[in-house]
Amino acid sequence: MSKRTFGTHHNNRGGIGRRGNAVTVIQTNVQYSYLRTAKITFYVVMAIVGPFTAVIATQYLHPLAAVPLGLIAGTIVGGLVACIIAIWPVLRAIWWWLPEITLAMLLIGGWVYLQDQINPIITGVIYASTIASIGLVPVVRRYMLALLWCLIVRHRLRTCFNTFLPADRHGHLPFIGVAKPIPVGERVWVWLRPGLSLEQIESQLDKIAVACWAASVTVTKARSSNSAAIYLDIKRRDVLGGLVGSPLTEDLPTDVPAIPRPVATVPAQLDLADVPDIDDTDPTERPAKKNGRPPAVTGAPAKTATDNSDLDWI
Repeated sequence: MSKRTFGTHHNNRGGIGRRGNAVTVIQTNVQYSYLRTAKITFYVVMAIVGPFTAVIATQYLHPLAAVPLGLIAGTIVGGLVACIIAIWPVLRAIWWWLPEITLAMLLIGGWVYLQDQINPIITGVIYASTIASIGLVPVVRRYMLALLWCLIVRHRLRTCFNTFLPADRHGHLPFIGVAKPIPVGERVWVWLRPGLSLEQIESQLDKIAVACWAASVTVTKARSSNSAAIYLDIKRRDVLGGLVGSPLTEDLPTDVPAIPRPVATVPAQLDLADVPDIDDTDPTERPAKKNGRPPAVTGAPAKTATDNSDLDWI
């Protein structure tokens, strides 16, 4: 592999890639990076475990026998650690498909086991009954659909991270953990690698929602003491907008007798001709009008300011 292509943007992606006309499970630069890290780790672990084991072995064996024992122990431990690091890209790919692999193994193993114990026709009936119960029972059907969405979301998130999140030259992407159903959708535990932050994920939430076929996506910290662990909530429905039955109605008594109420008689009509017109005004007290005008009010005139003897000195 040429150095010009190592560490470029398109060759840093982990997982399934394409080189020419062949589809590769692991990118070449990613495999080379992990092999180099495994080689360095092998020598470091052997240099630590070997002398440590030899020093402890000198308490029980001769130094000439303790030194080879330390070399053997360092080689074994270093080789195991190096192998784990070298095959880590493969282990990561297996982790992505672990639920599907486990489900397939259970189905195939159960079919083989039942065929050895009972008639194959009965085995088919059992499998068909199980599938029918999943589809016909509403509670089981909803729960299985929620689990199916959890499987789909993990792969959709991996596609999102592989598409628009920046990856380093080793092809490291955020580690996608366990997904579980929640009332509004799914919640996925994600571990961010060095170089990423919560703000970078928040800036891509609209793209993640589109890729996961969801209404919206929110991100929160899984731990207050660690910013690398986050929760991605994939929201597909609004539980607050639905109708929820209240348990208070079950406590109301149902055997309360009805209380009859008297109904007042409402008059159908009112005949004003039967009501006499009574004039309660005394004609003697009514003031007489002159030329259509009421008479002027007569009385003693009010005193003016000049009638007051106390004001003469002003």
